[in-house]
Amino acid sequence: MELNVTLDRKGIARFRTLLKANKMMAAKSLTYTAYKARDNWRATFPTLFHLRRRWLITGARVDNATPSRLQARVKHLDTYLGRHVKGIEQPKRAGGKSLFVPAQPVQEQGTHTTIRAMLRRAGQTKTKPKFRVKDMILRRVGKQSNAPVKLLGVLRKSVDIQPRFDALGQTERVVQREYSRIHEKLLRQWAERG
Repeated sequence: MELNVTLDRKGIARFRTLLKANKMMAAKSLTYTAYKARDNWRATFPTLFHLRRRWLITGARVDNATPSRLQARVKHLDTYLGRHVKGIEQPKRAGGKSLFVPAQPVQEQGTHTTIRAMLRRAGQTKTKPKFRVKDMILRRVGKQSNAPVKLLGVLRKSVDIQPRFDALGQTERVVQREYSRIHEKLLRQWAERG
């Protein structure tokens, strides 16, 4: 048995167009898949983090793929998130200063700027002075000098943060589930148009 395949000029031109279209559709498919992965990240953030503002959600972005660079990237604008991603495990280091680690659970704290303002004001008021003992920052609960003392937090040179966000795993699952379906759909639409 012998099989011969021949292409005339029209067939060769159509084949070249198909190759070009395949690259374009692959780039589009990668970009659409990256946007789905980004949306998946955004849906996961409220379940993992205590969100005080929307900056964590709106910071998730996508770099689009192009036919010449078939690579789409899901990223986050803030380096804060990188310390919470599984597989990175970098301790947060203080740049020559000390980091303030609050003693209260995150749900009971105010926003980051509120805590900073409270710490600044605490040293200026006579009724509730703050003071430091070794690495601890303390504050009196009442106005009397014999009032009980409350621990505001401790100062550290670095803090180990437990990774809790599996960015790579989530993105891989979305790519496995969505990419081939999107790519096939886009190629089919292109074939129907041409």
